[in-house]
Amino acid sequence: MACKLRITEGISLHPRRKGLLVTVAVALCVGAVLTLGYMKRGDFAFWSREGGEVHSGMGTEIMFMRTPGGLLEVSSLRVTEQFDKRFVYELLGLEIGETVAHARVPATYRYQIELAPLWKIERTDDVFRVVTPPVKPSLPVAVDLARLEQDEGGTWLLLPFNADEDREALLREITGNLAQKAASPAYLALQRDDARKTVTEFVQKWLVTQEPWKSAKQPRIEVEFSN
Repeated sequence: MACKLRITEGISLHPRRKGLLVTVAVALCVGAVLTLGYMKRGDFAFWSREGGEVHSGMGTEIMFMRTPGGLLEVSSLRVTEQFDKRFVYELLGLEIGETVAHARVPATYRYQIELAPLWKIERTDDVFRVVTPPVKPSLPVAVDLARLEQDEGGTWLLLPFNADEDREALLREITGNLAQKAASPAYLALQRDDARKTVTEFVQKWLVTQEPWKSAKQPRIEVEFSN
């Protein structure tokens, strides 16, 4: 859409008045373009940003790792984790303020047992006691980055200059923190009952084919983890 300002010859306009007319004409053109865009597109915005699809080729550093004998996944935990990191800023040795970066992300912890080490089975009457190798977390812990939430608080004067750097520093420490949580006694205890049920079902499938099991009147399995 073209907008033109036509001034009739022979009519002398004051420079200020001529500038005002040009400004009005430009404003009318911009308004016409915005109106046309809004009419053609209901979600029209004066400024917009639209990203394309994410493209990713074959990885450049590929390492193949084999677990002799395989692994038995026994349990999983889904937890929304909250992380906070405090930063203190000083100028000439004097504290001028602080910021606190926050991150919130859903994490999935998976636990497994190696099949290759010895599994000890003891029978007492009709009770079969199974002692397994230790339960270990699968690392690194999986996180859902699509649902990652970040924000920052603290001294308002520092936030515009340090917020991005603070959040990046916090994100770099999340993987290590998740690994520590996965191996903590508290998280191991949370998954223990489900892990015991999984091992019981697994052991029973091949134990029922053994003669000692067949000779038991009311066989029962008790599971104990070596850790």
